[in-house]
Amino acid sequence: MDVVKSNVADIWQVAAERLQQQIHVTTYEQWFQNIVPVALNEKALVLGVSDDFFADWLKDNFDDILCDSLKDIEGVDYSYSFKSGFLPEKKKEQPKTKAKSKSKAVKTQKRVKPGNCLSRHTFDNFVVGEENRYAYAAAHTAAESSGLYNPLYIYGGTGTGKTHLLQSVAHHAVESNPGTRVRYITCEEFLNNYVDSLRNKKHSDFRTFVRDIDILLVDDVHMLANKTQLQEEFFNTFNSLYNQNKQIILTSDKQPSEIKGLESRLVSRFESGVATEISIPGFETRLAILRMMQEEHLVKLDDEVLQFIANSIHSSVRRLQGALFRLVAYASAMSVADIDVEQAEHLLRRLLEEETASQLVSIESIQRIVAEYFEIRVNDLLSDKRPKNIAQPRMVAMYLCRKLTAFSYPEIGSAFGRNHATIMNAWKKIPQLCSKDENMRRSVSLLEHKFKS
Repeated sequence: MDVVKSNVADIWQVAAERLQQQIHVTTYEQWFQNIVPVALNEKALVLGVSDDFFADWLKDNFDDILCDSLKDIEGVDYSYSFKSGFLPEKKKEQPKTKAKSKSKAVKTQKRVKPGNCLSRHTFDNFVVGEENRYAYAAAHTAAESSGLYNPLYIYGGTGTGKTHLLQSVAHHAVESNPGTRVRYITCEEFLNNYVDSLRNKKHSDFRTFVRDIDILLVDDVHMLANKTQLQEEFFNTFNSLYNQNKQIILTSDKQPSEIKGLESRLVSRFESGVATEISIPGFETRLAILRMMQEEHLVKLDDEVLQFIANSIHSSVRRLQGALFRLVAYASAMSVADIDVEQAEHLLRRLLEEETASQLVSIESIQRIVAEYFEIRVNDLLSDKRPKNIAQPRMVAMYLCRKLTAFSYPEIGSAFGRNHATIMNAWKKIPQLCSKDENMRRSVSLLEHKFKS
């Protein structure tokens, strides 16, 4: 029986003991061990966590178990809320004996930069928007508190900023602690180095290269698909680092379970930590990215032109960068003082044509065709009505908008009069419904085929 508790620390201790009895020790250590009991407001506990991403993840995945752990503590059912900004305490360093020699070593190490990383790919240069806020927060926390989110798996389409985030972690880790051994590598480079090590009979050197480190950052792990021997090597490398609590961060264009040809044991490893999506930025974020990009150039474009680019190009940050560079290069080469929107449209016509071609499927067309298929009105999809015959088609339309267009969660949410979280829920829920309901699976498949054809 629980003893009488009078303060937030004691109440949380009871809840924590209950949690440890219900979940695996690894899960507890990763998600609950570093929670800080902050305050008690009547029957509500304020719990300190590292950041908003951590808080949202706990709410989405452990809300029920948290609520249960806080029930009936000496006759009181407590609720909870989170407060960000409480990083876990770092282990105290051992006393330094040779201060002079070590200080010289530190000065030398401070000049070391992470290999294979662009100097401009830092957290300071990463524009944070609604579409990438969680991924940014998780990456930043992983850089600050290595091993807390392990592995961290960031997925999303081409040109959304995944590589930028990976390399930002590398820069931040080395700048914060010059002795940190960071390895950033693409999956293709991992493959090439592995093959070379076999050919040159230097496999032990390769293993040292990818395992004798503190942080491993691997880009495009979907390229492991259908490469059996490489997957075996990656699996062993992953386990070696994970068991030492070394930070692992991976990126891909798909969720682990969506990578065809990836062994189930790797899927399981990749899903065992934190997976977060980074989606195509919305208009406001695209405009902010363009404004930041042009700070690197001597030629400055009028903000009206930047808004035109941001409004016209949705598909990727790389295309935004390409459009900006093309206009800046033209203005510089031709010594043009100002470029107006009409000139920009002319100079970017081919790029804009390609962009238009990629956006043939519109949100409006998806709403219309889904409504026709389920024999309801578009107004029903956009309404607050919640009966099953309207709620499920609405989720199907949201799901297809996310899958078949380059629009971000907030942009799709705006088109449906909802917030981005509702679209994210539909994106997760429809595949689950399809796996259980054959009629739903067939309907979604037929609709998707209709748009693609």
